[in-house]
Amino acid sequence: MKAFKKNAGWLALFLAIVLCISVLYEPHGLKAFFYPYFKNIHYQWILFKTRDYDEIETEHFMIRYHANDDIAKLVAEAAEENYSAICKMFHYYPEQKTTVIVYDDAQQMMKNINLSKEKPPMGAYLASTIQILSPELWISDKGNMRSIFLEEGPMVHEFTHLLVDDLAKNNYPLWLTEGIALYQEYVQTGYEWGKNLSYSEEPYTIAQLMNEFHELDEMLAYKRSFEIVRAIAEEKGFESLNQLIRALGEGKSLKQASIQVLGAPIEAVYE
Repeated sequence: MKAFKKNAGWLALFLAIVLCISVLYEPHGLKAFFYPYFKNIHYQWILFKTRDYDEIETEHFMIRYHANDDIAKLVAEAAEENYSAICKMFHYYPEQKTTVIVYDDAQQMMKNINLSKEKPPMGAYLASTIQILSPELWISDKGNMRSIFLEEGPMVHEFTHLLVDDLAKNNYPLWLTEGIALYQEYVQTGYEWGKNLSYSEEPYTIAQLMNEFHELDEMLAYKRSFEIVRAIAEEKGFESLNQLIRALGEGKSLKQASIQVLGAPIEAVYE
């Protein structure tokens, strides 16, 4: 009974704190406030699940792997190659080294990141970690594996997701973070997503990207996201995207952040 009263007291205190915060913050702000705590719990769970992996350390990354040593070193090289340039654009350098987990088993990767796709991705961002499928599993040209992985691998894309997530505290639509990640690939490596793709009808609207992203044609949804982010960066400067991300991290909605940074809702400017 005493234990119950003690736990009930802590629960009441917790609910009181949540209530006070909810008064101060709108729903977006509440999400941004609590997200870092939940993300850290998830991060610690990922570290626990991969505790028996081998590990190498670089200046800015911790590489955990079940692949061979050469693959781990290649991933480490790719991770460090664009680190400074990307962080400089965001004016943000993570306080701790980023954990990268390399899988030589596609099914294990899918299980660890809770994906049910038929085809595993080359990489994924999850709770402050970057999950990488060993390039041995998707690069057939073994003689040029290093150059192909450095040019076409997922490190730039997934590390960008990590920075956006840190800064915006998960308070962002999927299309925006994908567009920013694709734009960083374009800036850092010259790779332009969907360059040869064409729309059979009108390009997707921002409302469609916001509400139906997973129901749209994946390739064209990514292409449209990239086009919008690229337009903002080229017309307003990448600094405007930095300001937009940080406004989201303060708990503003995308509409509020867009009005603050772009002078109007994003739909009004880029449709």
